[in-house]
Amino acid sequence: MKEHLKQYGAVLESWFPLGGRGHKQELFNDPTISSIAAAHGKTSAQVLLRWHLQAGNIAIPGSSNEAHIQENFEIFDFELTDAEMQQIAAMDQISHTKEIVRP
Repeated sequence: MKEHLKQYGAVLESWFPLGGRGHKQELFNDPTISSIAAAHGKTSAQVLLRWHLQAGNIAIPGSSNEAHIQENFEIFDFELTDAEMQQIAAMDQISHTKEIVRP
C-alpha cells in the first residue's frame, strides 16, 4: 500500500499511534516495547512514536498534558535498529492498528 501511495505523494497516517483510549497500557507494558525502551533509555510511548516515524507513517499523538507533549517530541535523538523495527512490526497490536490515507 505504501508503495502505491508514494506515486501520488501520499503517506499513511497511523490512527491511534499509542494504542487508543483504553489500550495504551497494553502497549506501554508489553515486554517487547518495554525492553526496547529500556535499551534506549526512553519511554514506551517514545519507542512507539519512533517506530511510526522510522516506518514512514504520520503519527500525531494527542495530549493536553504538557509533560506528555514534551516527551512525545523527544524522539529525534535515537533510532531503532532494524531488528527492533521488525520486532515491533511483528506485534499483533501494531500490525492491526487502524491507518487512514491522507493526500
